[in-house]
Amino acid sequence: MPIWLGGSGNFKNCFDDFPYAKHPPQMREYYLITAGYHSAGVLTHFLRTRKNDFIEMGLHHVIALYLFGGGYILNAWEAGAVIAFLHDIADVFTSITKVMAETKYIHKTAQFFPVCMLIWFYTRIFLLPQFIYTLYSDDSIEFHSPLIRYYLCFMLLCLTILHCHWFLMFCRIYKKFLDYGIAEDE
Repeated sequence: MPIWLGGSGNFKNCFDDFPYAKHPPQMREYYLITAGYHSAGVLTHFLRTRKNDFIEMGLHHVIALYLFGGGYILNAWEAGAVIAFLHDIADVFTSITKVMAETKYIHKTAQFFPVCMLIWFYTRIFLLPQFIYTLYSDDSIEFHSPLIRYYLCFMLLCLTILHCHWFLMFCRIYKKFLDYGIAEDE
């Protein structure tokens, strides 16, 4: 686990002995459970009533599935698990905020929302691009085809762009709350 996420390693270490890495205990289970979570997200997304974020969320779910599948097939479980973990951290706080927003305690939610935004920014907008850069620029990480490297980086960059889009939306929602006392999704 990279230092930036509370570990003592480096993202580049995810590719030690790649593609024949010996995975830590329970790595396969974590990877498959998180992939299953995103698979269920795709199914529920396309089967439920369409909301205003249908295209963005659909794109996010499809890209996540491609990345999970590609990481599994490539045997890059450690890198996939680190990226899934940084998403999971922000998802926990996002889910707490969504639950709080459905209660009558709107001011408590408004106090918690900046914490959610800070964690979202740190994990998805600050850390993820650093991991993408490492993946893109470090020639010691060998995929045996440059197309794989570019494909993975492109897909991760698409996720980062979506994360920036949503973060700006969070900022607008919070500003609207501060200005008018209304916290509505656009």
